[in-house]
Amino acid sequence: MLWVAATLALAAAEPVSPAAGPVPAEIEEHYRDYNLVNAFSTAEERTTIASRHDTSDDARLARVARLMRQLESHVDEVDPGIVLRWGPRTFETAFRSDLLRITSCRLDAEKGEAWIYLDVLALDHGSNVTLVGRYDSLAGGGRAPSIADLLAATGGPRIRTREIHHWMQTDGEWRRAAATLVFVAQ
Repeated sequence: MLWVAATLALAAAEPVSPAAGPVPAEIEEHYRDYNLVNAFSTAEERTTIASRHDTSDDARLARVARLMRQLESHVDEVDPGIVLRWGPRTFETAFRSDLLRITSCRLDAEKGEAWIYLDVLALDHGSNVTLVGRYDSLAGGGRAPSIADLLAATGGPRIRTREIHHWMQTDGEWRRAAATLVFVAQ
C-alpha cells in the first residue's frame, strides 16, 4: 500500500522541465534503437530472437537482433539475484510492445547520472504490423525514423503511461539501471 501511495505522489509531482539538461547522444541513440526494434518487429519475432534463433536470412530481423543485443548490453542488473529467472536472461524488448518518447532529462554531469523521463506509447498489434510492413520505406537502408515519423505512420490513439529510467556513466559509457519507475496514475 505504501508503494501505491508513493507512486501516486510521484505521479502528481511536477515533471522535470525539458530544459533541465540535454539528453546525452548515446542515451538518445538507445531510445531510437529501442523504438526501431519494437516498431519493426512483432512480439513473436522478438521472442524468437531472444531464444537465440538465427535470423540472418532476413535483413530486417538480423538488424532487429543486432539492436536487441546492443540495447541489452546497455542495461545493468541492479541486483541480479532479486528476480527469479527460469532460464537464460531474456531481452527486455521481447516483453514490451511500445514506443518510448523522451520528454525530459535531469542530468548531473559531475556525478555521471541522468534521469530520463519518458512517455510510453502502447503499440497495438495492428499498428505494429503496419510498421513492419513499412520497414523498407521508413527504415530500409539503415535509416532510423524519429518517434514522430513512427507515430505518424500508425495513427490512432495510444495508451500512454510514464516511466523514469536512471542512467549512470561508467568509464565514459552510459548504462541504464534495469529497474524502471513506472507511473500508474497521472
